[in-house]
Amino acid sequence: MEQARRRQRKNGRRERRKPPPSPTRCAGTELTKPAASPPPRAPGRMEPPPPAAGDGSWLILDRFVHLSRRRRGVVEGDATASSLAEDCAGRQVRASLRIAGPPAVSRLYLHWAGRPKIRGFAEPAAIAAHRNSILFRMSVPFEDSTCWIDIPSFPVDYLYFQPYRRQQQRIMFNENMGLLCHGDNEEFTVGDLTYRYDQEVDLCLLHHPPPAGIPLKWSVNRLQIPPEMKIDLYSWRTDVVVPIGRSLCWVDYYQGILLIDVLADSQSSPIQQQLHYVRLPSQALKSRRLYIDPGARDPFRRVCVTDAGIIKLICILTKYPPPDDEFTIITWTLVDINQGSWRKDVDTITCLPRVRPSFPVVSLVDPDVICFLLKENDRNLSWMVEVNMRNKVLQSSAIYINEEEEEGPPSEKDRRNTFFGHSFIPTKFSSYLAEDAITSRKLSETMQKDKEKRTMQKDK
Repeated sequence: MEQARRRQRKNGRRERRKPPPSPTRCAGTELTKPAASPPPRAPGRMEPPPPAAGDGSWLILDRFVHLSRRRRGVVEGDATASSLAEDCAGRQVRASLRIAGPPAVSRLYLHWAGRPKIRGFAEPAAIAAHRNSILFRMSVPFEDSTCWIDIPSFPVDYLYFQPYRRQQQRIMFNENMGLLCHGDNEEFTVGDLTYRYDQEVDLCLLHHPPPAGIPLKWSVNRLQIPPEMKIDLYSWRTDVVVPIGRSLCWVDYYQGILLIDVLADSQSSPIQQQLHYVRLPSQALKSRRLYIDPGARDPFRRVCVTDAGIIKLICILTKYPPPDDEFTIITWTLVDINQGSWRKDVDTITCLPRVRPSFPVVSLVDPDVICFLLKENDRNLSWMVEVNMRNKVLQSSAIYINEEEEEGPPSEKDRRNTFFGHSFIPTKFSSYLAEDAITSRKLSETMQKDKEKRTMQKDK
């Protein structure tokens, strides 16, 4: 894996804020459905909230990656386009980004003209993002088409806009992987955590650039979980991996947060100094996991880290079986990361439409703002809404653009990814571009208007 050189701003390198070790800023609220509700609308139908205003300082990145059908690759003048790279089979590949201001969803484009069309082939997926970097995964077909019958054995490239050619294959799952950018020379670290028995974990790391005198390759360290942490590895399931400071945080939404200093030198530092565990608030521990399918993201919980280093926990609580119009949204702020102290934020009344929200994501620039996914099942539509939890204001909304709609009205043969809802990735990637991505933004605005127009025509 090699790092692509991103173009810097014309006026010099962007100044970055370092997150405080113990964030103390008060943020967030608890949302509860009101006792008296307005007259119900048609089942599943909701009136669209105000259109999105668009905060370009951060983005909501979709996990679906669009394989561009453009023969000439990226759009001319696209400021988001990466340098040209090659996959591990020697095929040329390039990436770009369709940028949309939140709560609209942005999407990564993959320009991979030499990729053969194979039925049942694993689609590319975005895994993580941090600062000026996006980590995504793509399966690479062998050159010999006679090997295509064994699709699961295809090699995998993890790209940082240029692939690292791995000499050894190791099974890695997207949900266990994280990305941490650090330093002032575009250094980054990719981490993967595998859980074992007897309170042990395997930490797999790739540092770019590698330490002096060490070749660029993955390293594997076996770490012992101290008994006093009281982590149940038997039932542990990683829901999200987030970066903060020198650490990557592996989060189980029903247990806690395991912080690992991925920049520590394990040969000179005790393992106990490399690991730190924060249990979730007691109220959050009382609920049980509803979605147990492997790879299925939990739609009703989220841990996010803002650009200022504030760690937020969001829980959307419902009865079981969950009705669509009865829910409570509670948020907590981690006020002392060393002591593991959480503060439950104040109560308010919900301002959301009468549809249960899912897949929350906290704004990177304002911890009071949370974006949610709302689904209209009767019209097969999804909306992203932006809510200021402190002021109890529904600020804006944006219709979700399906992956197959990226280059015009789709046909059934164009559908590669069916969207049932999934967690999104917050990123500050657009803040590091050398030029304003005006071409990319205009494309997003046009797509939003076109889909809204098609939706209105269907409703007539």
